[in-house]
Amino acid sequence: MTWEANKASVTIRDVAKRAGVAVSTASRALSGGSASEFTREKVRRAAEELQFVPNPSARRLIGGRSNVVALVVDEPTDFLFRDDFIVGILGQLSVSLASRNLLPFLVLASPGDVGGFEELLNKSGAEGVVAVSFHEDERFLKALRSLGKPIVFIGAPPNGFKCPFVDVDNYDGGYQAGRRLVGRGCRRMALIEGPKDMPTPKERTAGFLAALAEDGLEPVMVCSGSYERENGLRSMERVLEVCPDVDGVFAHSDKIAAGVLAALNKAGRRVPDDVAVIGFDDLQAASLLNPPLTTLSQPLNTVAEAATEMLSYRLEHDAWKVTSQRFPVHLTIRESA
Repeated sequence: MTWEANKASVTIRDVAKRAGVAVSTASRALSGGSASEFTREKVRRAAEELQFVPNPSARRLIGGRSNVVALVVDEPTDFLFRDDFIVGILGQLSVSLASRNLLPFLVLASPGDVGGFEELLNKSGAEGVVAVSFHEDERFLKALRSLGKPIVFIGAPPNGFKCPFVDVDNYDGGYQAGRRLVGRGCRRMALIEGPKDMPTPKERTAGFLAALAEDGLEPVMVCSGSYERENGLRSMERVLEVCPDVDGVFAHSDKIAAGVLAALNKAGRRVPDDVAVIGFDDLQAASLLNPPLTTLSQPLNTVAEAATEMLSYRLEHDAWKVTSQRFPVHLTIRESA
């Protein structure tokens, strides 16, 4: 029987023996873990000589880790799968985690079912957590704390929850939107916000208000609600009733902006001639709207990669290399403003 037929039976223990190191050391060296360059090269050479093909599952078991990362989403299931931002960021996170041999496991924080959420989170065997779209609900935050595992938030954590996070510069995004509308000559602008119980909408609003204040302006009306199209539609209908001479709108999401455009079209208002509209996200639908939407672009792939790197480093070294990162957004100008 040839060596070629036997090489599939070669294990990490064989490599460790050939290299003269412990099994755990050989595993770390081959998986990019902590090991000196001398040791890493010695193990790599032994693996090549034995024609060793690493088995990711076995490598995880040897290290005593599951390598599972829980992707926790604090939104209703029906909303999750129709929201472009959440779908986009979960997709990017899955790719980034898999590239580091980390296994994503989706955990939904269904409203009102704290017990089910906590049970699923604990049974997942997760080594770490990436939390997406979290609201200020102490019951779910308490469940996260009790898990006792490292957590990275996408977006700033809710007030009072100290935790590493990755985010974009939402304040500057709101500021850019405000300056763009003012620069176009808008003077009676409305603001349609996302949920009140999340930090992100507050930051976008603060930036927008600061931009308007530079010219002694303030919104003629502020509406709040979900990030969904229905919020934009109903809020814009109210704005038109109360402030029919509105000439600019900043929407906290592209979906809200889509509802705004629908309401304006229904009312016979021309965009941007009568009312200029700016959204936030720049996901696929933005360029397909009529007219195509001017919006703030978020670098989802950069955010996901940074969150993965933060958590991966923490799991490997038992310490945080960095605890917060913010990335810039830029205004993508199309026909709506």
